[in-house]
Amino acid sequence: MTYSVMVWLVDPGKHPQQDREEEWAAAGRDEAPGAATGANVGYTLPRMRYGVYESQEEAEGALSEIGESLQQNRPLRISSQASRVWLIPADRVHYVVCEEVQRPKDQ
Repeated sequence: MTYSVMVWLVDPGKHPQQDREEEWAAAGRDEAPGAATGANVGYTLPRMRYGVYESQEEAEGALSEIGESLQQNRPLRISSQASRVWLIPADRVHYVVCEEVQRPKDQ
């Protein structure tokens, strides 16, 4: 069975520049710097995938790693499929979920 570990983030609420950013992003999206990657829009992400693991032991190891980082107030380091690394401050983590998942290639 495959296991997915997801990190749910604290909702920061609306920030003062959000309306202006949304207008700017919608108006000139094709010419805006970072438009190809979507890096120019400051929307919040409610959750992020920490990783997908082939066994329950690997998933529990990831949970232990997350727990140690949060206890020491260190940011979580999350790698995305787009070759980006996100550093999530410990105080922005609401909770972490580990769940059994079935991928299409496992069927």
